[in-house]
Amino acid sequence: MTLKQLMFVVVFLLLGSATGLWITGQGAGLVTGLLTLLSSNSTAIYQASDNGFNRESYPDIEWEALLPENEKALIGRQATEPSTSSEIPLHEQVFQSIQRTFDSNYQQALVSTNTVSALNNTPVSLNGFIVPVEANAEREITAFFVVPYFGACIHYPPPPPNQIVFINLGSVGLSGIDIQQAYTFSGVLTTGLYEDPQGTSAYILDAVHIAKYDGKNAQGSFHLEGALAN
Repeated sequence: MTLKQLMFVVVFLLLGSATGLWITGQGAGLVTGLLTLLSSNSTAIYQASDNGFNRESYPDIEWEALLPENEKALIGRQATEPSTSSEIPLHEQVFQSIQRTFDSNYQQALVSTNTVSALNNTPVSLNGFIVPVEANAEREITAFFVVPYFGACIHYPPPPPNQIVFINLGSVGLSGIDIQQAYTFSGVLTTGLYEDPQGTSAYILDAVHIAKYDGKNAQGSFHLEGALAN
């Protein structure tokens, strides 16, 4: 059998298998699975395993979920109601800002390392921005903070430690990172402190997949900027 004939037989068998799968109802599922896999990896900049990535296994959480309930009432409420500030007169906004300066509970929340124990060892997906912490000789980022808004730890004071997540990729480095670009980070979240001159994180994420933020889950990516800048 010539090579051309062999290739014809292989193509014929593949087409026959595909037709059989489609007739039995499995073909549509196969195509959908392939499209899902391709779409989930199309914007990926990091993946821990070559065995594929199931996005559904890592549910989305918002940054507010990382706050204990008592601190959520102090910081989270202001963060989730950004539109109300435009309805408040400027002098009243200034007065509220001064009040927060003397509010000891609020000030403690801004440096809190308290975490939500229910999130320990939990698979999650979180949207945020990268703040580089360590790089290798090739200037690839190997460790970084994930923060809820652009400029945290760089242009603005750092968020509370329980609003910073640390990721260490080990020997793997990320190149071509845009710190102004939001990304989606999927992995297993654990509680634990990591301290650096740029900030302190109260959570650590064992990342399995990192992709450019697709805009589908807008809440929770940028909402703390207004509350923490006051």
